[in-house]
Amino acid sequence: MSQPDEKKSFDDDVKSGSDIPQAALVTEVYNSDLKAAMAKSQLKGFSRRSLMLYFIVMVGFLNAVSSGFDGSLMSGINAMPQYLDHFHYESVGKSTGIVFMIYVTGNCAGALVAGPATEIWGRRGGMFIGGFFILVGSVVSVTAQTREAFIGGRFVLGFGIAISTTAAPTWVTELAPPQWRGRLGALYNSCFFIGSMPATGSMVGTQMIGSTWAWRLPLLLQIGPPLIVMSCVWFCPESPRWLISRGRTEEARQILIDYHSNDGKMNAIIELEMAEFQRQIAVQREAPFWDYSALYNTRNHRWRMVCLSLMCVNGQLAGNGLITYFLTVMMKNAGVTSPHTQLVYNFANSILSAFGAFLGAALTDKIGRRRRLYCGSFVLACLLATVAALSSKYGKPGNKDVNGANASIAFIFLFGIVYAFTYTPLQALYCAEVMSQEMRAKGMAIHILISNIAGFINTFGNSVGLQKLGWKYYFVFVGWDIVASGLWYLFGVETNGRTLEQLDEIFDAPWPARASTRKVAVKLNENGTVDVVGNEK
Repeated sequence: MSQPDEKKSFDDDVKSGSDIPQAALVTEVYNSDLKAAMAKSQLKGFSRRSLMLYFIVMVGFLNAVSSGFDGSLMSGINAMPQYLDHFHYESVGKSTGIVFMIYVTGNCAGALVAGPATEIWGRRGGMFIGGFFILVGSVVSVTAQTREAFIGGRFVLGFGIAISTTAAPTWVTELAPPQWRGRLGALYNSCFFIGSMPATGSMVGTQMIGSTWAWRLPLLLQIGPPLIVMSCVWFCPESPRWLISRGRTEEARQILIDYHSNDGKMNAIIELEMAEFQRQIAVQREAPFWDYSALYNTRNHRWRMVCLSLMCVNGQLAGNGLITYFLTVMMKNAGVTSPHTQLVYNFANSILSAFGAFLGAALTDKIGRRRRLYCGSFVLACLLATVAALSSKYGKPGNKDVNGANASIAFIFLFGIVYAFTYTPLQALYCAEVMSQEMRAKGMAIHILISNIAGFINTFGNSVGLQKLGWKYYFVFVGWDIVASGLWYLFGVETNGRTLEQLDEIFDAPWPARASTRKVAVKLNENGTVDVVGNEK
């Protein structure tokens, strides 16, 4: 990478105007090599090749749709008398906690298989295998007549989703052009709400059915995404990085030419990518499927795992589990007692949260990752504390202050929007970005494992905590959001503005979080070249 002249600051250059033509545009970027390649290889967002790429990555997005179905479905189904009476459950407590927890257990088991499967059979193979188990689990859950069958179906469902949500974001992140990686990768997890909205919306209507089909019909919708994924995935290109790791260099090059160019020819971006892919693969050692030492065997890799762990833990303990699985209970704490109204609000929350998530995805390449995470975590703490305060006053039985109850509900919705804006677009993208090629498949599987261990509180723990403490339980997550804000500020690495391979230099720095915020001042010349003029002070 071109190195700036450290003896002369960017500020000095601007003040003196030395060596900067009037026609040149001065800007600040994280990496000058990438900026130079982008200046020579502008991708058209609506060219035929770009549109083909969008349709291809939508197959990957459907794996997030499958994941979005479950949390939203179970939150609404858990409020249906038809479901509770059929299996003799209560809306909160240990029995319901077990139903939610078994899905998490399936996720943890699937995470142990997901990394090797995605590494051995490729990213497409991982999506196909995950889709198969999701399909089987969905069918078993829909047709279940006993508690045991329903719990078994949820285990298999969780097992499959762990595999598919390891392979899919890895594939999307590795396939996307570097200048669009943030947006496409962020859209992946935002599609959680594409599953959430039809799930919650369907339950508003089906809860009027007097039989068990009130909850079986919404569960039936979950069969659709894995069927489409399994039917389409083998017609999609494989990850070029995975192909190069298997010695299939020409196949990888052709995929980059097909989807990272406007005209089907080599360009500066593709040349930069190929050089970086091959340089990193050359130093990568081949490890057996059971060997996870690459995740911690160097200081660089340990820092990467710290960043991944921050996203897994903070993303799960932000208080989102209260909304994902127990929104109807939160509504009851806020004074909404009608099951039908609770389901309507559940549907409304999905729509509002989807707005937050897709807005966050659209802005990912503009506002980056690190600042959004530490600022967003602090805002979430403030919002959840407000929800607790309002629920304590206006959520009591017999409360007649409609405005107060509505304020409680409004802040619950606002919390969901801010969480979706802050975390949802980044949960899969950031974890895939901070992993090196050698680590990515197994690291993304560990991402699923750590998330579900942390998410244990969102299932079994939240069920018991809400039953015993009600709104007071919210303060557990208020406290953690404040801690998370500090952790993100101290240890969060900014991944925006660099290729995945260029992040190696950042993680080799003494303090990667600080190193990642430094920018290089460059001038963009009329002929499309880029010159480094100084460091940002």
